[in-house]
Amino acid sequence: MNRKKYIILVLLVIFSFGGFVYSSMNVFTAMKTIDQVMRLVRDYYVNPVKTEKLLDYAIEAIADSLDMHTTYLKKQDYENLMIETKGKFGGLGIRISKQGDYITIISPIEGTPAYNAGLIQGDEIIKIEGNSTKDMNLNKAVSIMRGKPGTKVTITISREGVDKPMDFTITRDIIKIKSVPYAVIVESDVGYIRINSFSQTTSKEVKNVLDSLINIGAKKFILDERSNPGGVLSQAVKTASLFIEEGKEIVYTEGKAVHESYNSESGIYQAYPLVVLVDGFSASGAEIVAGAIQDWDRGFLFGSRTFGKGSVQRIYPLYNEKALKLTIARYHTPSGRCIDKELVQDTTKEYHTRGPLHRKVKGGGGIAPDSTLNLEVSKLYKKIFLHNIGFDFIVHYTAEHPDVESVTPYMLEEYKKKVSKEGIEFTQSQWDSASIDIKRDLKLRLAYNKGGIKGEYKERIPQDEYIQSAIEILKDIKEPRDIFKSR
Repeated sequence: MNRKKYIILVLLVIFSFGGFVYSSMNVFTAMKTIDQVMRLVRDYYVNPVKTEKLLDYAIEAIADSLDMHTTYLKKQDYENLMIETKGKFGGLGIRISKQGDYITIISPIEGTPAYNAGLIQGDEIIKIEGNSTKDMNLNKAVSIMRGKPGTKVTITISREGVDKPMDFTITRDIIKIKSVPYAVIVESDVGYIRINSFSQTTSKEVKNVLDSLINIGAKKFILDERSNPGGVLSQAVKTASLFIEEGKEIVYTEGKAVHESYNSESGIYQAYPLVVLVDGFSASGAEIVAGAIQDWDRGFLFGSRTFGKGSVQRIYPLYNEKALKLTIARYHTPSGRCIDKELVQDTTKEYHTRGPLHRKVKGGGGIAPDSTLNLEVSKLYKKIFLHNIGFDFIVHYTAEHPDVESVTPYMLEEYKKKVSKEGIEFTQSQWDSASIDIKRDLKLRLAYNKGGIKGEYKERIPQDEYIQSAIEILKDIKEPRDIFKSR
C-alpha cells in the first residue's frame, strides 16, 4: 500500500470514528482526537509529511464517502466552477455527471467542440489522455479536460451499442454558453424557444425572445428543455417566474439545516398557453421549471420522465482559495414531489397539482410528463448513429463537394459504401427499411455543416415528432387551462 493510500485509509478511520464521537460526545472532544492524530502523523511518521496535504486527503475522503455531488474543490477546481456558472469557460463543451464507476455525458453543448466532434448524451468517459477515469470525481475530470484554447485532448468513450471504446481527439476552445440558441415562430401563432442550460443570463435571454416572438404574432409557446442539464438555481426560478403568477411557489428545499422556498417574482407571460418538452436528460434546473409549470396547471408537459437530479449543493469557501461543494437539501416541487431519484423516500405517494385543476401527478424521482412519446428507429440506423459514422462522412463529403445543398441519391450511395467499409453488416432490405431515418440524419448533419445551429434547427423542426406533437397540442387553444381539456 503506497503512502497516500495509507494516509487516506488512516484518516478515513479517524474521521469515521470522529462521526461516531460527534453523536456520543461533544464536538470539542472529537476535534481534539483528530488534532491529536494529525500531530502524531506530522511529528512521528517515518517520512516527512506536509500537514496541508494530509488535510486535503482527509477532506477528499469525507466528501467521497457522502454522495456523488459532494466534492472537495481545490483552487483550480473552484476557479473552474466559478467560471462555468458565469457562462463562459475554456474546454470541450460537455455537461457531465457521475453514474456508477465512470463519468457520463449528460449532454454536449450545442455548437461546441464536443458537439461538433459527435459526442452524444449517454457516452461514458472511460479515459482522459489514456488515464482511466474509474472512480475519478467530476471536478478532477473537468480540470484535466479543460486547458488552453487551441490545445488538444483525447478522451476515450464507451458507448452503448458499440463493441469497442472510441477515441475522440478534440481541440479545446472558449465555451460561451448561450442558453437560448434558437427561437422562432414554428406554426401560425406558435413560438418555439430552445433552452439548453441555465446560466447567469438565461431568464433575460428567454424574456428577450418571448418579447420578440410576441411582437411578430406569437400567442402560445413551446419551451424545449430536452437534454437541458440545469445550472444556476436562481435563473431556473426566474425563468419559471415568467410564466407563473406572482407569489406562487416555484420550488422549495428541505434539509437538515435548510428550509427555503422560492416564489414567482413576475408572471408577466402567465396568460400564454404553454407546452414544455422534456426527456431523460432534462435535469436539475430544467426539472424545477417543468415541475413548477406542471404543478400550477400552467402548461402541458410532453416527452419522457426527466433525469431526477434534485439535490441542492452549496459552495462553502475554505482556506487557501479552496471550497467544499456540499449537498445540503432536496428540491421539491410545489405539490411536494422530491425531484431527486437518489434521495426520494416515498415512491408510492400520490400528489395533486396546486393549480385550479388539482390533477394527479406522479412522484418517485424526476418529473413524469402529462403525455409521453416513445419513438422507434430502425436497428441499422441506431447502429450507424452510435458508431458516429455520419459525422465523419459529412465532413469529408462536403470538403470534396463544397456546392452540395441537399442529400442526393449519389450521396446516399456513397454513405452506404462508407457504412459497409466501417464493418457494419446489413442486407439491402435492412438498408431500405432504415432509409428514412438515415436520410433524415444526413439532412440534419448537412444542415449543421452548412448553416450551423440555425441551419440545423430549420431542418430539424419540421421533422421533429416532439415539436410537431406540441404544435398539434396547442392547436385551437386560446387559454392556458384549455390545453388540459379532454386529455
